[in-house]
Amino acid sequence: MDDAKFLQDPMVGEVELKFIHQVFYGCHRYSKLLKLFVTSFVFKVPAIAVRSEQSLYQVLAYLLFFRLEEMGLQDFRKFIFCGYGSPPAIFALLQYALDREELNNWVMQEWLKHYDPDYLDEDLLGKLHRRADDLRPLMDEIQLKATGVAKSGGQRGPGTVKSSKKLTEFEPFNLTAVKPRLIPEPEDAVLKDLTAHPVPSYINRTSLATIQDERKKQLEEEKAKVAAKYSTDDEFIFETANRRDYETLKTQLHEEAEKKTMAECTFQPKSNKRIIPSDDATVRHNMAQVLREDARVRQTMLAEHDLLKQYEAELHDASDFYAWQDRMRKKDFLEEEARTKERIIQTQLARDVATEAHEAATRMKTIQAEYQKKEIQVQLEAKEREYEVELEQKQKAVEQTSEDREKARIAEQEVLVVKQEHAEQRRRKKEIDLAKRKREEEYEMERKKEIIRQIRALERAPRESAKVFDRAEAPAHGFLEEMSYAELKERLKIMQVQHERSVEAKRERQLAKKVEKQELLTEKVQLLARVREQAKEHLLESRDHARKQRVAEEAKKDRHREDVLIEVAARLESKKREKKDAERKLRRELQEIATKQQFQLSSQDALESKKNADQVAGLNREVLRRQDRLLLEQRKQDHLKARAKDQLKKNVESDHKQYAEMQEAADRRTEKARRMDTAFKNEVADAYRHARDLQYSHESKHLEMCGHSANAYWKRCSSLPALHV
Repeated sequence: MDDAKFLQDPMVGEVELKFIHQVFYGCHRYSKLLKLFVTSFVFKVPAIAVRSEQSLYQVLAYLLFFRLEEMGLQDFRKFIFCGYGSPPAIFALLQYALDREELNNWVMQEWLKHYDPDYLDEDLLGKLHRRADDLRPLMDEIQLKATGVAKSGGQRGPGTVKSSKKLTEFEPFNLTAVKPRLIPEPEDAVLKDLTAHPVPSYINRTSLATIQDERKKQLEEEKAKVAAKYSTDDEFIFETANRRDYETLKTQLHEEAEKKTMAECTFQPKSNKRIIPSDDATVRHNMAQVLREDARVRQTMLAEHDLLKQYEAELHDASDFYAWQDRMRKKDFLEEEARTKERIIQTQLARDVATEAHEAATRMKTIQAEYQKKEIQVQLEAKEREYEVELEQKQKAVEQTSEDREKARIAEQEVLVVKQEHAEQRRRKKEIDLAKRKREEEYEMERKKEIIRQIRALERAPRESAKVFDRAEAPAHGFLEEMSYAELKERLKIMQVQHERSVEAKRERQLAKKVEKQELLTEKVQLLARVREQAKEHLLESRDHARKQRVAEEAKKDRHREDVLIEVAARLESKKREKKDAERKLRRELQEIATKQQFQLSSQDALESKKNADQVAGLNREVLRRQDRLLLEQRKQDHLKARAKDQLKKNVESDHKQYAEMQEAADRRTEKARRMDTAFKNEVADAYRHARDLQYSHESKHLEMCGHSANAYWKRCSSLPALHV
């Protein structure tokens, strides 16, 4: 802190310097209180408070809470209007500090964890709020600077501002009217002389279930016919079917080994029979659940009370709007249902029209393909001739390019020699620069080492830092409320007595609050029981109503589906009649065209003979090319079959080899395990035999020496000489 630049200003005197030390000490001493206050303020008004200015808010809060009486309003005003911090944020900070209710809601609970309640109420907040009237002119001035509007004189309280917003005036919704949809004009002229026919009788005789049953029956008959047509004797039997599947066999052996290994680890306990309770289960609620449910019920009651109060004040509620909204939704649903029905019908009709158009386009493309085949043949012959001419030109260009390439190699060699000379010159120059830079770095390093030696010599110089400690004298560091060691001990005793008194008073208050809280909790439980019973009855009624409404909607959907099917069938029938008429008309036109072409054939016999000769020549060429292509493909297939046969033989040999190796490895592991088991059993038997012999020898030796009743006492007595009376 002593190295700060602003403290080195010659304008800062001893008084100012001591005040700065005291402010920093106070911010550090009351850091918990100030940090909680500033953090809650930033979270309360995030749109106004700037997080980068939290240090400024902390200093202003310290001056406001602890140094306001000592400084006075004039000096405090200088800090407020010093130019640091945004005016709206500082105004909101003062409002928040002077509002007792907001402080109780946001920070009082956390403050009580670190400070005494009496100290917070009387010494901290009480002094500040008693000077609220003196701070009101300062609040008006900072409000004018922050918002541009001064507070009205008729208002009272430090943290209330009159709102200039008007009350909400309800107006009917300006809903956009639905625009009618434009129906595209038909491509063909609509016949006006169509007569309506009655609905076919077979529609009422059949149903969807009957049609599905007939289809299933027809499918079973087709399957039976196909099964009777082909017998099992006609199936091909390949040698690969008799081959052993070594991979599957290996997997089965592995699974069997795993099952044997895990058989001892499997535990399947017997499941108990589920007991279904006959009556409703009794749930025991704890205090948190009761309080949470009571808060939810009270919020609901408060909302209902607000609605009734609003209705009493305005003499109307939102029931008319909800009724209008329900009517509009029903109307929109009916319109959407009609549009859906129309779209379904149009989709069915469009699918049939698209099928007919696809078939007509296929026939047209077949005719065009035959004509294009002839044109492509002519183009291929012309392309072959062009290819031969282009090949001759490319051969000439290759010869010319080979000559130019030799000249390019000679030029590249000359350029390479010149580049090598330039590179050698740059290399020499870089070596000279590198040596020069190295000498400069060595000189700079020597200079830095000399400076370091001087600094270390200064640090090793002895300093006088001794100070005598006196228990009855204050340390005189310039902090607030400095006391000597003896004064601190006396003050500690006084604070301990005060703390014991406050703890006793707090215990009595907590006991009284506990009794009151228990009575209040009992009342809440009784209220919640009544509310639950009413909610249960209301839920049963709403379920019955929803079930009836759902059944009615399903019946309505079934009727709508039947109407759509009937209308689609009628429109499809009319479309089919129109198509049949168009096909009859097209057949008549084609018959007339064929008759005219027969008369024109007599004059085209000469042209046909010439065309036939050209076609025969083209067919001969096509046959030769096709034969060459087939021979080439046959050779490729023979080569692939030979390779596949060799690969198959190699795979079979590899499988046999792997199976034999697997058997040998399994035999080796089995033999090794058998030998290890035999050795282990022999070792156990030898150890048991040796232990038994050793025990028998010890017992025999013990009996020989001492007998059956021998112990340490008798051994000691037997070793003593006999007593003579």
